[in-house]
Amino acid sequence: MNHDETDILITSLQQLSPFFAVSKTRYGGRGCFAADFIPQNSVILTCQNPLSSTITKPFKKEVCHYCFNYLDGATLKFKLSKALPGSKEIFSIHFCQQSCQDNFVKNDIDELHLSSLLLVEKYYIQGLKNLSSKELELKQPETSNLYQTIIDEWAKVDDWDASIKKMKQHKRLNQVPIISDSDYMETKYVVGVLFQLYKAQQVQATVPKGKYLGDFTDDEVNQFEINMFNILQSSELNKVEKYPYLLYSYINIYKFIRLISRQELQPFISPNRVRSIIGKNLSNAFGIWSNVTSKTEDKEFFGFGVYPSASFFNHSCGPNIIKTRIDNKLVFTTLRDIQPGEELNIDYGNYLNEDVLVRRSQLKEWFFDCGCSKCEEDLKQIKP
Repeated sequence: MNHDETDILITSLQQLSPFFAVSKTRYGGRGCFAADFIPQNSVILTCQNPLSSTITKPFKKEVCHYCFNYLDGATLKFKLSKALPGSKEIFSIHFCQQSCQDNFVKNDIDELHLSSLLLVEKYYIQGLKNLSSKELELKQPETSNLYQTIIDEWAKVDDWDASIKKMKQHKRLNQVPIISDSDYMETKYVVGVLFQLYKAQQVQATVPKGKYLGDFTDDEVNQFEINMFNILQSSELNKVEKYPYLLYSYINIYKFIRLISRQELQPFISPNRVRSIIGKNLSNAFGIWSNVTSKTEDKEFFGFGVYPSASFFNHSCGPNIIKTRIDNKLVFTTLRDIQPGEELNIDYGNYLNEDVLVRRSQLKEWFFDCGCSKCEEDLKQIKP
């Protein structure tokens, strides 16, 4: 990162909210700290849209692609449909109302986002036809040196990349790999980020100085979120270390995107960029869940969205702010009075009432050991 880029990113961190500043924490990394006294029930940050999101396969016709509204399992009536080259099928994405469909169209460019999502749908379905479950099993790296294997396998991808450039389009499409349901979700998310990078290049909006996120235009918000996304750390290697089979899953996702994407996105597709996009999702995504109105009702997982401007809140098992999803917006509100300089924390999981050892075990999915005051106090109660 050059000096100019560093200055842009530092400035961007100061423009998130008038209520807090982002700075280094005592335990490493960055966190959000109150700039002044903040009363209880204050909204300190509102994120209007995710940079990119994805809906799970079972709910792709029941959850609005724009606002994430769910109408109790009914198939949504509003949709954008398109016939794609080489297929007799019509592919669609669904919306809960006309305004959501119109907003999606307004934010698209030359139907690039729409057609990119539908191309993922087409080749995902095509790969699953007449497929046995065994064919989707990904091999485990057979080595004692995982990191060297990662380097070697991605080097092979570089060679593969060079070879497909010489192929005609129809031969390239014959090489599209089969992807699993979870890879399908990840692929749609990656394609969404690639589209946003393309759009930012076309629009070339400048984030205004001296203003905060809530005062930006839509194009300025998009550029700001990309600036924030560039700051986020990737957890790709941590995830592959924990689940080595994901090495081949991520390689499959890269090859799939590289082969099926429209020409406009190709300049943005490289192994390092796709790996980074995947890795930044792993520890920064916010789950999209159904709204639960009864204690006996189970939450449904609809998908996830990445809101880079909301990714600087750290976790606490005794959080002082709460995240609320209102359609596709994320709203962060204080749970109590906050003192100047106090760190602002949210709850990453759903384990606040669990035993401290259970909480810490579950939170390892985010690649950290929770050291919040509640955990420290609870650990003192455990006899050696």
